[in-house]
Amino acid sequence: MPGIITHKFRLNNAEQFLESFTEAANINTRYYMFLARAHNWTDDTSPPTPTDTVLGSDYNVWRNMIAAKRVTSSDVTFAVARNNWTSGTQYTPYSDSNASLYTSNYFVVTDNFNVYKVIDNNNNALSTVKPTSTSTSIFTTSDGYRWKFMYNITPGDVLKFATTNFIPAKQLDSDDGSLQFDVQSAASNGAIDHINVTTAGSGYLFATGTFSNVDSSTIIKLTSASTTDDAYNGSTVYVSSGTGAGQLREIVDYQGNINKATVNAAFSPVPTTSSTYIIGPKVTITGDGREALAYANVALPALSSATVGNAVNEVVMINTGANYSKYAVTISANSSHGSGAVASGSVAPYGGHGNSAVKELGATDVILNVRMTGTESGTFVTNNDFRIVGLMRNPVLENGNQANSTVYDMTTKLTVTGKSGTFSADEMISGGTSGAKARFVSFANTNSAGTAGVISVTGLDGTFSGSETITGNTSTQTATVASINNRDLQNFRGDILYVENRLPVSRAADQTEDIKLIVRF
Repeated sequence: MPGIITHKFRLNNAEQFLESFTEAANINTRYYMFLARAHNWTDDTSPPTPTDTVLGSDYNVWRNMIAAKRVTSSDVTFAVARNNWTSGTQYTPYSDSNASLYTSNYFVVTDNFNVYKVIDNNNNALSTVKPTSTSTSIFTTSDGYRWKFMYNITPGDVLKFATTNFIPAKQLDSDDGSLQFDVQSAASNGAIDHINVTTAGSGYLFATGTFSNVDSSTIIKLTSASTTDDAYNGSTVYVSSGTGAGQLREIVDYQGNINKATVNAAFSPVPTTSSTYIIGPKVTITGDGREALAYANVALPALSSATVGNAVNEVVMINTGANYSKYAVTISANSSHGSGAVASGSVAPYGGHGNSAVKELGATDVILNVRMTGTESGTFVTNNDFRIVGLMRNPVLENGNQANSTVYDMTTKLTVTGKSGTFSADEMISGGTSGAKARFVSFANTNSAGTAGVISVTGLDGTFSGSETITGNTSTQTATVASINNRDLQNFRGDILYVENRLPVSRAADQTEDIKLIVRF
């Protein structure tokens, strides 16, 4: 039977993952980012693709682990694709019926890290004017694009979470004083924010001016109007400014010789002679919501060389209404003046545009950021490199308790004496008695001669024994094992959730690694 995994399923997975860092149940859930593999790849310029096998992601990753640092709730956030606004680009407008919406460039981030959703692209025009408004209302730039401001990424979040290809997204549950909360609060469920004219039609009458007289609440006289009887019957008159502004009425009778129009319902308040009007074809909105109201603008030939006849070029929302999940739009005038115009629109996501940046922008990815600073107060080894970054859940201490500290050293420590010289980085060292093997990571001397100290190793194969001699397979240097301290966490006791193979990154005591992982659902 035909079926699909919806976008909401992927979003739910991302939500559940993110919530696992903050829920009360997190008392039993711990996540750690880890560094692994000090030794070279076969080709260090081309890391291999990780393998999701028991050997590859369970055992080998654990054996080569160097260090681990806990990931807290402040280190994770939703992520969306980074679409930088670029002049001369055609962006995709939001559409409720676009099956490829979440993989299209229907939202942008500007150079000041404001995020905008594209509501209309002016009939597939190129965007040439950068959106800058942070209004809670949809706005239009001079290139004809209509935009919805969603949120601003704070400098702290830019530094912590933004990458070349991704930006952070979040949902606010309380007022943090940000513009995003204002946008969320202003969002209206089921509002019709934009209606698109798909076919302009021709022959429509259009007039603007002031009222020459107001005979009553239903009878008005117009300036700059047609002298033909019944010319505006079936059209609408919109009070665009002055007393009575914002009211829309249908004209049911028109006397051309005296420019007198009778409307279908009384004005309240009644316009005055200083009020202005717009007469155009009638826009009818039907659907399962309420109170949406609009009028149509008509482009005259003198105003638009691309227009043949008097064509509808815009539907302007007077009242966006509420609670629509479907609707239809009809543009009409009397049979003698205009035909052919067609308009349609998209229903906003539930809650309205701006209600949920996470859902509306399709945040099915999660960014994790952890900074590993030098030795992390003497816990991590330095003066070597790493090639694997990953994420694990619920590791266990050597004593069997659940891991809970911030950082853990994942190297095995061999306290040695009588070191003959310098071991080579990443070389294998072997125990003369036990036959155990491991990768040399670093050495910290405990005497001025450098003949005694602590050797850190990974990739342990077997168990070294006290008092045995270890030998570097490449350097041939030797030392005598005095004592052995196991790594902080038990091998293989924790779920490896994510593995990323990278080019080598060298560590030093005076540097910080700012590591970002993108988990995609």
